[in-house]
Amino acid sequence: MKNNSKVMNNHFSLGNAFYDIAKPALFPNHILRFRNNRAAKPIGFDDLSDDEWIDYLGKFSKFPGVNHDPLVLKYHGHQFGHYNSELGDGRGFLLAQFLDKNKNLWDLGTKGSGKTKYSRGGDGRLTLKGAIRELLATEFLSALGVATSQTLSIIETNEKLQRNDEPSPTRSAVLVRRSNGHIRIGTFQRLAYLNQYDNLEILLDYLGDNYFTHINKNSNREEFIETIFLECVKKVAISMGKIIVSGFVHGVLNTDNFNVTGEVFDFGPWRFIQYANHNFTAAYFDYNGRYSFGRQPQAALWALSQLGKSLNKLIKEKRIVEILNEFSINFHLSLKDHFCWRIGIQDIDTKNLNEIMNILLNESEKYKIDYASFFYDFYGGSDSVIDLMKTNYGKKYKVEGFSKTADILKNCHSLKGISKKRRMLETNRQNMLIEEVEEIWKQIDRNNNWKFLEQKIKKVRKLGDYLESKKLINF
Repeated sequence: MKNNSKVMNNHFSLGNAFYDIAKPALFPNHILRFRNNRAAKPIGFDDLSDDEWIDYLGKFSKFPGVNHDPLVLKYHGHQFGHYNSELGDGRGFLLAQFLDKNKNLWDLGTKGSGKTKYSRGGDGRLTLKGAIRELLATEFLSALGVATSQTLSIIETNEKLQRNDEPSPTRSAVLVRRSNGHIRIGTFQRLAYLNQYDNLEILLDYLGDNYFTHINKNSNREEFIETIFLECVKKVAISMGKIIVSGFVHGVLNTDNFNVTGEVFDFGPWRFIQYANHNFTAAYFDYNGRYSFGRQPQAALWALSQLGKSLNKLIKEKRIVEILNEFSINFHLSLKDHFCWRIGIQDIDTKNLNEIMNILLNESEKYKIDYASFFYDFYGGSDSVIDLMKTNYGKKYKVEGFSKTADILKNCHSLKGISKKRRMLETNRQNMLIEEVEEIWKQIDRNNNWKFLEQKIKKVRKLGDYLESKKLINF
């Protein structure tokens, strides 16, 4: 491998209070279906041969410099509001960690790599469809400027799996993600549940040493812990603002699915919305709409309040409340900034943004205004509104329920160089609706035709290039 990064054993050094040792599954076959050289480059994996790739990421040979076997991470969490003390990595483990040349620490985590003590009756496997779905979600989120785990590798493993929510038997795979940590809110909850407050402080130091390195560890201890908590609140709030602008519905925002660094990962049965609907849910089992599109910020704040409860022996209750109050401020700032970025304008008044979002949420389905198309149609604000409203296509925005959006945006100045971007976006309007996802999978499952997937990823990455999403996140 290229010497672009340094192998680290940081999580291993925390001690076995934080993990168990994994025994990886032995698969009957290994067929490399996807390798993400873009995400592999910062950690020096892009020069691996396919055989080496499979050896490390499918057969789990130990990387040179790694001092441990795969780590099954320990955590608890609330699932749909109910606390579960039997959680933990049930079909995945932490394979290795790498520090890139920019001092970013990356975890390589698996999904579908075999049973662990936390499998709770599951088979520890991942369906190939599940792997493809996660790949598509991470690629589109990245293009839309949302910090997310990167799907690094998908290897088909030639097992036949039985699932209640898929036609079975179905194909199997092992996925490896590159992520900015795997410290969940549920990681803290477990330690508090077990009254392991010394280990809570060790975990806080771990965050300060590896992810929030700008925070002064030599300051007052209570102040240091408060600042770590505040940083977690800000990071999650910023991600939530971007998620709403992207039109993404995670599906299962349980506390074990929140990475405290703010990165989106561990997706449920996700969807990207076609029409902005506050009550749209992605999970068929989310009967009460707890994690519906519009309730995701509320779910995030609730999850962060559970993090606060886990730290209540280390931070005063009044200060916890004050820090949680920062969520709303940072969420709305992120919502505004990311809205402007995605629609290509310099700024928008908060009152006007709220009015646009309310119109989208209340009227878009009625008038069949596609959420993603809205951002393409009005990209550039004042530069695009006049031209758009002259066309037959633009007449749909003249209806009473939607005309106000054009009135607002025609007074919003475009970003520099927007004309060229507008022309490029017109040739590559991308979305990721469920019908297209299902068609991509059908072509793979029935015909072993991977061209639809490959073409979609190329188009989505081109969209990200046009939007310059690389400036917002680290691929």
